[in-house]
Amino acid sequence: MYKHILLAVDGSDNSFRAAQDAVNIAAADSLIEIISVISTEGITSQAVHAGTLDNLEQDYRVKFAREEELVKNNHANYKVVIAHGHAGRMISNYANDNKVNLVVIGCRGLNPMHEMVFGSVSTYVTKNANCSTLLVK
Repeated sequence: MYKHILLAVDGSDNSFRAAQDAVNIAAADSLIEIISVISTEGITSQAVHAGTLDNLEQDYRVKFAREEELVKNNHANYKVVIAHGHAGRMISNYANDNKVNLVVIGCRGLNPMHEMVFGSVSTYVTKNANCSTLLVK
């Protein structure tokens, strides 16, 4: 039984399906942490200090509102984490640092071109997280 599930979301249809699976897998006393990562590559430190990331984070949360609403309506014990940086690295590190039992992630996100050039986030997480990973198509 998984006590601590990390649900990686990006607002895509596969991300929503991953949220459905996370809710179905979770026991009543499990914690589901919803994590979404804002890519901050190319953002200058001046923009960070000017509060741009705070505004970006508020706007970004709208992208995965559907997933959050699904979890909220079907599972009492959840929390949302928004990280900044490289998605695969941030999700893997968060899972490892917080003793997550299972990462649930969609196989294809919103940016297929980025995936072709840099590799997929789900592949990175599968290789680098120290726990089981459920890939949802």
